[in-house]
Amino acid sequence: MIMSIIKGGIAVALGFSFYYPSYLNSYIVEELIYEVIPKPVVVERISIDNTPWALDNEYHCLASNIYWEARNQALPGKLAVAQVTINRVETSRYPNTICGVVTQTRYYPSGRIDLHSCQFSWYCDGLGDRPVERWGFSYEESFELAVMFLQERPTDVTEGSTHYHSTTVSPFWRASLDRVVQVGDHIFYK
Repeated sequence: MIMSIIKGGIAVALGFSFYYPSYLNSYIVEELIYEVIPKPVVVERISIDNTPWALDNEYHCLASNIYWEARNQALPGKLAVAQVTINRVETSRYPNTICGVVTQTRYYPSGRIDLHSCQFSWYCDGLGDRPVERWGFSYEESFELAVMFLQERPTDVTEGSTHYHSTTVSPFWRASLDRVVQVGDHIFYK
């Protein structure tokens, strides 16, 4: 359909130039063609190189959560952590953005973060949040996984879980939720 309209527009422009050559020079025909045939839209691939790190960027927020919460896990464990983040975004009890979920916390009256009220411990541990390339774990891998996850939305292996914890701890809240699955070193709940 669109190609028919484009071809029709070109035919009209060329037909007009045959019958009224003094009114139409090649520059005008070229301009008409550009108006009828739009220039292709170039979409730049989202990459770590063209997306500056900040915790107000959805890709970096998800990548940071994957990196800090599951960098030592196999791919299924990383995907499960990403899925919990998205499940929280899609649940009305939590903020409706990835960055809002990842950075959700309470603040003291002074404006400082309450180090014991964060949803994800890495955000409130008092250390810098910018990823570090050591211990053999790559932030770039976490970023690429976050991009893929947001673009392709794989199957939710956590079955809608909104909570998880490491197998090395026993948080008080686990008794109030239903255990769903264990993936790697994390146990998931809803």
